[in-house]
Amino acid sequence: MKKKNDCKIVQDLLPNYIDKLTSKETNAYIEEHINECKECKKILDIMQKELPEEDSQKEKKKVKYIKKYNHKLRILKLSLLSSILILVILFVAFPGRNMIILTSLHNRFKTYEQNDENVYVKTSQYDESSLVETREYYCKDNIEKLTMENFVENYRIVQYIYPDQSKVFTENVDGKTLEIQSEENKYSYISPIDNILYLDSLEDTFLISTAYKITTGNVDERECYVFSAQFGKSEAKSEIYIEKETGLVLQVIQELLTNEGNTEFYKMQYEYSFNTVSDEDMQEPDATEYVMTEDN
Repeated sequence: MKKKNDCKIVQDLLPNYIDKLTSKETNAYIEEHINECKECKKILDIMQKELPEEDSQKEKKKVKYIKKYNHKLRILKLSLLSSILILVILFVAFPGRNMIILTSLHNRFKTYEQNDENVYVKTSQYDESSLVETREYYCKDNIEKLTMENFVENYRIVQYIYPDQSKVFTENVDGKTLEIQSEENKYSYISPIDNILYLDSLEDTFLISTAYKITTGNVDERECYVFSAQFGKSEAKSEIYIEKETGLVLQVIQELLTNEGNTEFYKMQYEYSFNTVSDEDMQEPDATEYVMTEDN
C-alpha cells in the first residue's frame, strides 16, 4: 500500500523526470508508483501536456510556476539527504540532546497530524521583499477546499474536493473559469499538515540530529526550536522553526544557490486551526459567474 510520503516524493521528482534528468533507478521508482496512483498519474499528465497556442498565457504561466515550485523543493530535499549522509560520517559523538528534542516534537506533531477531520492550514510564501503566494487548506465533513493565490502571476485558484468529483474555480486577468473533474481525474497541489523533518524511524532521528544545530527562537511570540544547517560551503542554508508546545512547523527560511551562481531567498510561514472550519468557510462561489471548461 502506498504511503502519503511516497506521493510527495514522486510529485517533487516529476519535473526532472519529464526533463529526463533522473536516473534509471529513479525512473523505475516513479513509473512503478504512477502505475498504481491515479492522483500522481494525473499530475504527470498535466505537466506533460503542451497547452495549445490559443490557450491563455496566464494558464501557461500557472503550470510553469507550479513546476518551478516543485523543482525547487526537490533540490532542497536532495540537498538535505546528501548532506545528512556526509554529516553522519563526520560526527562521531552521539547527539543525545537533539534526539530527545526531536522525539518529543514528533510525538506532539503526531497528535495534530491525526486530527484532520476539521482543520485549516495557511501557508504564506515570501521572497526577499514581498509576499509571493498564499495557500489555504480547509477540511470539514470529508470535503476539502484548497485555495492558491499568486500575487506575482495574478491568479487565484479555489478547488473543492468531494468524494465523487472536484471543482476548480480559476480567476485571472482573462476572466473566470470553472472545471469539474471526475473522481479519477481529481487532484490537489498541497497537503494539510506537513512534517518537514520526516521522522519515520530511529535512523531518521539520528541523521537529522546530526545534520542540524538546534537553538531556540520565536515566531509571533511563540517559543520554537530552530533547526539550522548549511549544506556545502556556499550552497543551501535552511532554518526551520518548530513550535515547542505543538511540534508544528511555523516557519521555514531557505537560501538556495542557483546554477547561475545567484542566491535565492524563500520564507514560508504556516498557520493552523483545528475544529474551527464552518459550513460558511466551505461554501462554493457563485458558479454562474464562471465559464465552464471541459474535464481533460
